[in-house]
Amino acid sequence: MRFCKPAETQPCYYCEKIETVEQEGGYPIRDGIYTFENYIFRCAWHARFTCSKCGTQHHFDWFHWCPSTEELVCGDCRKPTLKPVAFWDRTYAYEFYCDECDDYHLDLLYAEFQGAHPWQLGNRTIVSNIESQEPWTPLWSPKAIRTGEDIELIEALKLPNRIVELREDLKYTLFRVLRHAVPEDEIDRSETQESWEANAEDYADLTQIDMTGDPNRQFIIDPALWSLVGDVSGLSVLDAGCGHGYLTRVLATKGAKAVGVDFSGPFIHYCTRVESEMNLGCKFYRASITDMHELASKSFDIVVSNIVMGDVLDYKSAFKEIARVLKDDGRFIWSNVHPVFGRTAGAIDVRFPRDSQRGESRYLKMIDRYFDSGGEQYTWMKSRPSWGFVRTLEEYSKALKDAGFVISEILEPRPTPEVIQQNPREMAFDADRWTHFIIYECVKRL
Repeated sequence: MRFCKPAETQPCYYCEKIETVEQEGGYPIRDGIYTFENYIFRCAWHARFTCSKCGTQHHFDWFHWCPSTEELVCGDCRKPTLKPVAFWDRTYAYEFYCDECDDYHLDLLYAEFQGAHPWQLGNRTIVSNIESQEPWTPLWSPKAIRTGEDIELIEALKLPNRIVELREDLKYTLFRVLRHAVPEDEIDRSETQESWEANAEDYADLTQIDMTGDPNRQFIIDPALWSLVGDVSGLSVLDAGCGHGYLTRVLATKGAKAVGVDFSGPFIHYCTRVESEMNLGCKFYRASITDMHELASKSFDIVVSNIVMGDVLDYKSAFKEIARVLKDDGRFIWSNVHPVFGRTAGAIDVRFPRDSQRGESRYLKMIDRYFDSGGEQYTWMKSRPSWGFVRTLEEYSKALKDAGFVISEILEPRPTPEVIQQNPREMAFDADRWTHFIIYECVKRL
């Protein structure tokens, strides 16, 4: 594939990036007069070159220059390894072992950073595949030969979350991420509780407190959740992380001896007030689900937890505490935002056009940095900053196993066609394309 010349030149994509980080200053932004896709425009320095050995053309960063043989060799002819080194906006360079020199050479971009690019060294015989009389001008070199900063491999592999950056660029503000992928051991538990205390009233308004929950629970999560829970008549059921208690109250109407636990004082105050009015027989306790010492061991037939674990800092202790209060033949059924598709910071639904209210205008979902688990501080609507937590499927699976659970079934719920028809704005061409949630049924290993 060859470059095409655009009708109008644009600044070189790579030159612009380098100019913003070049410490010595004065890096020229050359004309980007060649492109493949009419999106990334590149100058002669950052275009394509031809391999001296195989004659194949490649992107410039797939080459190294051998000063001994004066050859430009591609990565197909001489396989590179990754060298962790910080320079310009990069965290690594390609490193090629050269048999002729019995030494290592680095790729052309790093060579340019050093001042060791063949054009910087005055070798004008190396010409890119593009048509130009002087493809190396304007010429730039550092004041002296320099090297980048050696870094650890793990640091070299830590790219920023591109989706977070795109979210900010496109001004998607429903969930505004303030911090992301913060290690959980750096977060204070009291800080997570304080945010829920402060947001309890706003959350209640947002979720329209009643006996159905918000639309996601009503139309997507809860039908699948109840299919796993089944008949609860006469059973002792714990709602772990009950929030404003709607699920606890529904359990009671279905005949369960229902108990709700939540660490938020305003939520528990609301639950007890509603219980005094409705008299359903529910009991509510203010406690973290990581420490429910008021509840006896092996006292519940079923524990349910509905979209809670993503807000719990010490989820491993929560799983162990739930196992403690659950009878040996009991079941733990819990829903969560999907570790892959339910992310807010690390994913974005690209919409064209931006102002369309139709679900099919969501062109695709993009996800990045799945393995960056940890805390994300975000706001929704007019709320104060809250902590949420993203974790991988593997992390949840291991924590369940360590707590003594076996996963017996997994559901990835979606709305029915009838629900979509009656609620097109919320559901059509959205939750039927990718799942936002996941539900686990777990049993204790005996």
